[in-house]
Amino acid sequence: MVEEVDYEQLLQSLLAERGDLDRMISWVQKRLGRAVEALEPNAPPSGVSAAPIVRFPRTLAPDVFFRMTVPQAIKTYLNIAKRPKSAKDITAALAAGGLTHQAKNLYATVYPTLLRMEGNNEVVRVSKGEWGLTEWYPSGRKASQEQKTESEG
Repeated sequence: MVEEVDYEQLLQSLLAERGDLDRMISWVQKRLGRAVEALEPNAPPSGVSAAPIVRFPRTLAPDVFFRMTVPQAIKTYLNIAKRPKSAKDITAALAAGGLTHQAKNLYATVYPTLLRMEGNNEVVRVSKGEWGLTEWYPSGRKASQEQKTESEG
């Protein structure tokens, strides 16, 4: 004999389970210091703040970097993010934002571009693996080079 499935009950059960999983995932992400996006307004497990950690931007428009050069796209992304990002994060954002490229491995293009941009004082390696715009750090290398140029002249 075939049992008839109560889809309403099944749906409610799955939604409850998803809510539990979302809360557990959010808790682990918070412990790891990663961005947490609340999928549903469910109560978090005890000991976890109800406010999710949201880091701007959540999503990028799929064409935000369309027809930009890699350096232009890097600067644009860092301006959007408003905080230092790793080369891997930058690469993922450029790909998600529609950067047109012919590279088989975009990271192999982005990282050397960051190094060149660092040499041109456009970006700064803020910490191990994180890059920021030079203008965010006026007392850094760019400022010391400008002082050196002024003292020579």
